[in-house]
Amino acid sequence: MGSLKQRILTAVIAIPLLVLIVVFLPYLDYLAFCILIMVITLLGSIEMHSLLSKDKEKLPITSYGGALLPLAQYVQFRYFPGIELTFYTLMFLIGLTLFMEIFTGVKDNFHGTWERNSKSVLNIIYPGLFASFVIRIAFIHNAAWYILFFFLLVFGSDTFAYFFGIAFGRNNKGIIKVSPNKSVAGFIGGILVPAVFGMLSSYIFPEIFSYTIAEGFLVGAVTAALAAAGDLIESSFKRSAEVKDSGTIVPGRGGILDSVDSIVMAAPVYVAILTIILGV
Repeated sequence: MGSLKQRILTAVIAIPLLVLIVVFLPYLDYLAFCILIMVITLLGSIEMHSLLSKDKEKLPITSYGGALLPLAQYVQFRYFPGIELTFYTLMFLIGLTLFMEIFTGVKDNFHGTWERNSKSVLNIIYPGLFASFVIRIAFIHNAAWYILFFFLLVFGSDTFAYFFGIAFGRNNKGIIKVSPNKSVAGFIGGILVPAVFGMLSSYIFPEIFSYTIAEGFLVGAVTAALAAAGDLIESSFKRSAEVKDSGTIVPGRGGILDSVDSIVMAAPVYVAILTIILGV
């Protein structure tokens, strides 16, 4: 089966499944959806660990710890909203990683300390810390709407970037060296269409998306721009590791990180904008 057909089949299965989980399993603050994000983050952390270990450098076990951050986020918002549990978990993992180097660095007389610590901290932060913001969306009022709208913006960015690139991008590719097949036309289309979605959300459902049309445009455009940036950032990781895909678990797309790179990068700014605009 061709890669494009595999991608379409994956989308046909994954998107309805996501909608069903969000719409029909809202219990305990969308626990089923949050568990899905936690599992995906764990798999993504394992893939990131593999990319960072391509030079045979063994990283400490704490580098996987970023997968705990979405769990910490859920527990914080569900049970301890007055305690910055996610932040404390992040700092504990980073501190423990740095402390462990006191002992593990002996093996090479600490010549690799900077690199090991840098890679381990990056593995804790990405995708774990970024993915934890997806969990936060589940605690916004009318969360199902905002969860599905977020994925509409991210998937819309990817989809319309592809079609705009096919239609208008033949002569404006190669500007961004990390991903030379990306075109300016695709980038513009991938931002403009979600921005229109943002405007329409306020116009069609003002009782749900209680921001102005201009603010809706901003939500859509900025979220889509960060989604596009997420794809490019992960491309830089793969180029550094000299691999085509982060893994093979998702048919037609490669690894988990290949599938969620846009999601995890866009989630923090999506939450930030909604917090500023709506005070959620």
